[in-house]
Amino acid sequence: MHKLSIITPSYNQGAYLGETISSVVQQGYPNLEYIIMDGGSTDESLDIIKMHEKDISVWISEPDNGQSHAFNKGLSKSSGDIIGWLNSDDVYYPGALKKVVQVFNEHPEVDVVFGNVNFIDENGKVLHRTKEITLDLNTYVFTERCYHANAAGFFRKHCFEKYGLLNEKLVYSMDYELYLRFAFNHCVFFQLNDVLAAYRLHAHSKTYTRFDTMKAECKASAETYKKYLKIHPAFYLPLKYYYKMHRIIKKLFSRSYSVQQTIQGITFRSQYHP
Repeated sequence: MHKLSIITPSYNQGAYLGETISSVVQQGYPNLEYIIMDGGSTDESLDIIKMHEKDISVWISEPDNGQSHAFNKGLSKSSGDIIGWLNSDDVYYPGALKKVVQVFNEHPEVDVVFGNVNFIDENGKVLHRTKEITLDLNTYVFTERCYHANAAGFFRKHCFEKYGLLNEKLVYSMDYELYLRFAFNHCVFFQLNDVLAAYRLHAHSKTYTRFDTMKAECKASAETYKKYLKIHPAFYLPLKYYYKMHRIIKKLFSRSYSVQQTIQGITFRSQYHP
């Protein structure tokens, strides 16, 4: 049976951390290692972690150099062969881990499994449901967009060991750059047509507060990898529009735009009630 290590980087997310922890613990997966890397939070986060301490394999609270550094520290302490990355304001849906393990069991050639996600608000209400296509290298690099959420991503640990950790110099596009790096190194991606997790949008999330900066950082990462393709820069813009349309057409044919856009969210019960 695969051992799963779930890593949660966290800093001052006490408003959501209890729900995040509960969503991991309530998976009921028997061979689970849960790691929380807290960056020295000054809110109620430590109280929440201690409340759930018996269900957490490893936790550390100390200053770090940001989210990527926290994840990398957690990875160094992990012993699982499958790695999950769940931020401290996101949640897994019931049964997510078992579905992912089934894919890895049935497809030993697969290195990375992604599922679909719901976007939720501060109160857990579903704002939008995404249904994505399998990660495609050219679409990713030329559209300069990260279409897959790390909350619904699971990785064989050997990918990190072979091709490197998160780039700690990046603040907003470290997931995008990681997926590009894995894809350029021929890692095999699999898209699971199930909603595995919820990605929370709130007033303090980077998606809201630094969207333009995130786009610029993604563009810079894409430019780095475009050079390896040996395509003349004059073709970059036409290819960007081509692959944007390519993705839309693939999503249309896979009925990705016909999913119900709003559904009832799932609330996870936490032992901690602030």
